[in-house]
Amino acid sequence: MAKRLTRSESQAQTRARLIESATELYLAGGYAATSNDQVAENAGYSRGAVYSNFAGKEQLALAVLDRYLDGEVAAVEAALGSGSIDDRLDALEQWMTAAAAERQWGLLKSELAVASRTSPPLRAALAERDRTLRTAVHTLIDNIIRDAGLSWLPVRPEVLTRLVLATAKGVAMDMTVDESSAEWLRELVQTLRVGAAMLPRSAPARND
Repeated sequence: MAKRLTRSESQAQTRARLIESATELYLAGGYAATSNDQVAENAGYSRGAVYSNFAGKEQLALAVLDRYLDGEVAAVEAALGSGSIDDRLDALEQWMTAAAAERQWGLLKSELAVASRTSPPLRAALAERDRTLRTAVHTLIDNIIRDAGLSWLPVRPEVLTRLVLATAKGVAMDMTVDESSAEWLRELVQTLRVGAAMLPRSAPARND
């Protein structure tokens, strides 16, 4: 006989199924085109189930995004455990390529960004999630710089972090219409690899 779920376990199960349903529908048809009623019906619940678990559509969408970003952050953190610098750069390239290849997610994130124009709370929530991913990527880049013995860079690590993330986002959007854009990511990482090898290990002497 199956164990009867407690109230909290049942609610957690309902919430998880709603997030799965919303993920499926948002990626297939878009955020704006998907109603909470459709999400509930697809999950096998009445519309009341959505509103008993989420304050509204934006909160449901953020829960969908959170589950995706948990995987993104985990992938970046896994790259920190790679052995050599080349291994870490390889892991960075693989993460960027995989992230860019998930075109539906790129479209969903862009759609949420557009929706945030008229919703300051949504805009703030998206910015917070961007910071979480940016922190993970920044830590990875800091580790690569440290292990390469680089005590000087022509740009701050924060700038490199934003460059990596902006490139991944841009390529993800390009790939919605042109899959060959992924080649740009490989060239970027190769450029970083070559550039790191050519940089001096200390700041160049100033000619005052």
